[in-house]
Amino acid sequence: MRNKGFTLIEILVVIGIFAIIAAFGMTTNLSAFTTATIQSEESKIVSALERARSRAMANMFNTAHGVCYIAPNYVIFREKDAHCVFGTSTNELIPANTNIATASSFPFTPVVFNQLSGNVTDAVITINMTDGVKTLVPPIKINNAGAINW
Repeated sequence: MRNKGFTLIEILVVIGIFAIIAAFGMTTNLSAFTTATIQSEESKIVSALERARSRAMANMFNTAHGVCYIAPNYVIFREKDAHCVFGTSTNELIPANTNIATASSFPFTPVVFNQLSGNVTDAVITINMTDGVKTLVPPIKINNAGAINW
């Protein structure tokens, strides 16, 4: 006659199955969290670019406006006052996520939008977000007419 209950092997198999399911779920959630964090940072950059372009086209303060990265902030600056200089009183600072935006993994060439037209002087500017190993999202591209594609 058999005793009622589970053997040690049956219990260990069930615990192993739960552990595998939990590990898969945690990996999936971590990946989704990382993707959402990166997309949020990308949106923050595009918002800063759009704000600077809008100010340049509206000819605010009779000058061009631009965006650059000076750790740990994105900086919206006025071209007349200074070209992306830390500590300028007219700078608008937007805090960056320091887990994504670092000087070594996030090269960010300053982008300057011309007064009234909103054009950029460079033909095409590409901003890549990377973790130092691979590109994490499609790059943000700004054409010579100042259009921001992301």
